[in-house]
This record gives sequence, structure tokens and C-alpha cells, in this order.
Amino acid sequence: MNKIISLIKVSLNHDMNIFKINTKKQSKYTKILIPFILTSYIMLIFGIYANKMMNILKPLNLEFVVITLFSLAICILTLIEGIYKSSNLLFNCKDDNLLFSLPIKKTTILLIRVLKFYLFELLYNSLFLLPAIVVYAVRLKPTWTYYLSSIIALIILPIIPVILSCIIGFIITSLSSKFKGKNIAQTIITIVFLVGVMYISYGLDGFINHIASKANNINEIITKLYYPVGAYITLITDFQVIKLLIYIFIHIIISVIAIILLGKIYFKVNSSEKKVIGKNNNKKYIIKTHKKWQAFVKKEINVFISTPVYITNTGFGLVLYIIGCIYISLKFNSLAANFILSNPGLTLDKINNFLPVISFGMLVFTALMTSITSSMISLEGKAINILKSMPIKPFEIIIYKVISALVVMIPCILIGDIILFIRFKFNIISILLLLILSFILPLVSELIGIIMNLKYPKLDATNPTEVVKQSMSSMLSVFIGMGLIAATLFILIKLLAQNLNTNLILLIFTGIYSLISIILLYLLEKNSSKQFNSLDI
Repeated sequence: MNKIISLIKVSLNHDMNIFKINTKKQSKYTKILIPFILTSYIMLIFGIYANKMMNILKPLNLEFVVITLFSLAICILTLIEGIYKSSNLLFNCKDDNLLFSLPIKKTTILLIRVLKFYLFELLYNSLFLLPAIVVYAVRLKPTWTYYLSSIIALIILPIIPVILSCIIGFIITSLSSKFKGKNIAQTIITIVFLVGVMYISYGLDGFINHIASKANNINEIITKLYYPVGAYITLITDFQVIKLLIYIFIHIIISVIAIILLGKIYFKVNSSEKKVIGKNNNKKYIIKTHKKWQAFVKKEINVFISTPVYITNTGFGLVLYIIGCIYISLKFNSLAANFILSNPGLTLDKINNFLPVISFGMLVFTALMTSITSSMISLEGKAINILKSMPIKPFEIIIYKVISALVVMIPCILIGDIILFIRFKFNIISILLLLILSFILPLVSELIGIIMNLKYPKLDATNPTEVVKQSMSSMLSVFIGMGLIAATLFILIKLLAQNLNTNLILLIFTGIYSLISIILLYLLEKNSSKQFNSLDI
């Protein structure tokens, strides 16, 4: 038991410290204060949403639906996020050789890794579900059984999504290991899985309506759809000890069976991941030389391509942007008809006039929620000292990293743009302004990302997932992007209310984001050299 506890502590120290800050100037109070502020901010936002929903549902005596929706949401998010996280947390760990050489049972190692995965998801889920639990408690003042049921449900709800994620991660890793380019294959298979999950989720409306037509109440519907959430709602509305014990027992049995089954296949797959096949054909090798910027860009793109969790986390939004553009182009008439029905004041001509602005909205969301550079410095790891020793100015290195991210982002965005331009025949001014914004918005996003990563690097990560998903720089980049999106929507609504021409609106935002990019470049040039030279591990 002591051995397991020690391993858990080490695992949490290296993989679970989301907000670990390595900068020397940060005091211990700052290291505590920043995570506390961010956590409080997230919980406050979701608490406000839960309270607004409660205001609508309380007059209908459907208060528990708030808990239902939040519980379902975190289960779905856990599954989707876990699909591309589990492959790296379980099968591509840098410490495999060390752990397998220690006198520790292999099943113990698997148990620790699954437990680590579960604990992270538990913390992640708590940020979203706890506010709803608190709002429900404050508004309805339930009995002690509500608090007991909620605490147990909070612990239990991530179990099945985490297990499913591990199974899907195993399938993805197994399939990708059969291909020569395992990392690329793993990325493609993962994206296919995620798109498939989203497609199935989109098609659930008919299924839910079918169940709803035969169900007596919402609780029965949820129970039939997903037992863990349905059982939780049953416990808070009609608490019974025997139901609580059954709820706990079922999840214990599922967990034990899952660990046993994973244990039988895990090590076979994990060892096959480490195999290296060499072949000497006595071929002559030609060493090609590149210009300085070309070599750096090629190196960064190779890192990006060879890290599946990196591609999936940062590139999935770009894939969705292309899919969204295709979907709107194919289904525009039906989408417009539905929108006109729900908004009688609208006409097809008005919607057509606002299409460039709609395209801009999609572009803003995609670009500002995609941050590749927020992990680039951290992924250097121990190689950062080699990079620092090169006879190249730090600012140049930083700019090359930004360029590498733009090389990935901009072509994907342009594909979606071109689809919309051809389908809807935008006027030439709209096309030019949207093309300019397609360069400026990714630049703003990647400049924010690299600034955050220089400020809060995570050079001691043991796997890429920790850098991409569990680092301060990645999280701050997302929050800043969300803030810019909210500000953009606010300004956009104000401009639309004044009936301004769509081209003028696009021109205004082109000016705003051009100014933001200039300011960010100035800040980067001023501070990047000092910050880069101070990096150490």
C-alpha cells in the first residue's frame, strides 16, 4: 500500500500539476494565488449559468434538470477529451523503461496510470459540476441526503467516461501501431473517432424524442439514456439507501472488470509501441541544407506531426472549421429556412447580406481558440539549452516558432474560406478583407500563445499531454482567446445594431486586430530575449 501511495504522489507531482510555474521570480504566494483566481473564475461563470437556468426551471418544479444537464455535459466532455488524452497518458509515457525495471507489478503501474487519469478528470469535472451543486443547494436548501448523493456522484460520474476513453485509446493505439507512420495514423484515427462522436451526438435528437414520447418524466428519460446520471437524479429527488449502495456497487464492479481486461492487453500494446525496426540497404544518403528559417520551421512542423495529442488538441478546431464550411455550403437553404421560421423579421436576402459577417464570426472563434505556440517552448524540454546555445537571436527563434504555427493554421483556414467564397459568391471587397483577417487572427492567437509559454513554461513534463492539456500557458491562451471572442461579439452586436455595411464592419475589425497584433509583436520583441535566456531545466 505504501508503494502505491508513493507512486501516486510521484505521478501527481509530475503529471497532475496543471498550474505549475517554473519562473524563478514567482513567490509561493503567487503560485497559489493564480490557480485560485483561475479556478474561482471558472466556477463563478458556471455558477452564473446554473443560476440562470434555475430561474427558468424553478417555476416549473424542474430544478433537478440543472443538475441533470451539467452532469451529462461533464460526462460527454470527459469522454471526448479522454479519447485523445488516454493514448498518451497510458501508452506513450517517457518513464516506461524506468518503471518496468523496478520491482513493481505491471498491473500496479496500469492501476496508477488509470487512477491518475481518473483523478485529473475528477478535478476537471469538479470545476463545472460543483457550481451547479452549490446553486441547487442554495436555492432549494435540501436535506443532508442531497449532499451525500452529490459527493458520491461527483466521485463516480467520471468512472465510465474514463474507462471508455481508455478502451478507445487502446483501440486507436492498436490500429495506429499497424501502420508505418504510427503517429500520423494515430492522429487520423483519433480525429475520425471524435468526429464520429460529434456526429452521433448530433443525431441523438430523434432518439431522445422517441424515448421522450414514451417516458413519463425527464428523470425516466435520463435514466434510460445514461444510468449514472439518471441514478444520481433519482437519489436527489427520492433518496433510498439501497439505490445508493447499488449505484456504488455497479461502478466498483465496472472498474474492477475494466482494470482486469485492460491489464490483459495493455502491456502487449505498450511494448509494441516501443519497437523500432531497423533496416540497412547500404543506400547513399544525401544531406540537404536549408535556410535558417526553413530549418526551424521544418523542425517545428515535424514535432507537431509526430505528437498526436498536439495535433488533436490544436488541430481539431481547424478540422471542424473546414467541416462547418462544407456543411453550411451544402445545407444553407434548409438552415436559412429554419432560421427565418424562428425569426419572422428576417428574410433570405438579409441573411445573404450578413454571410460575410457570419463567416468572420466562424473565423474568429476558430483562430482564437487554436493556440499551437502555447506549447512550443515547453515541448523543447531538456533540449531548450541546446536551442539557447545556437548562434541565433532569441527573438528570431520565437518568430520562427510563430511562423511554423501559421504554416499549419492558415492553409486550413483558407480551405474553409475558399469553400464559402465559391458557394456564396462574396463581393471582392469582402473576400479581400476576410483573407486579410485569415492571416491577422491566427497571428494574434499565436503571438498570445508564445507570450504565455515564455511567461509560464513547463520544461519538466514527462509526456506531451501534460504540456498540451495541463499547463498554465495552454489554459491562459484559451482564456484570453475566449475573452477576445466575447469582446468581438459584443462589438459586433453594437455595430450590427447601427445597420452598418458588412464590409465596413469587416474593415473595422481588420483595423482592431491589426493594432492588437502590432502591440503583441512590440511586447514580444521587447521581452522575449530576456525571458528566453532565463529558461532553464
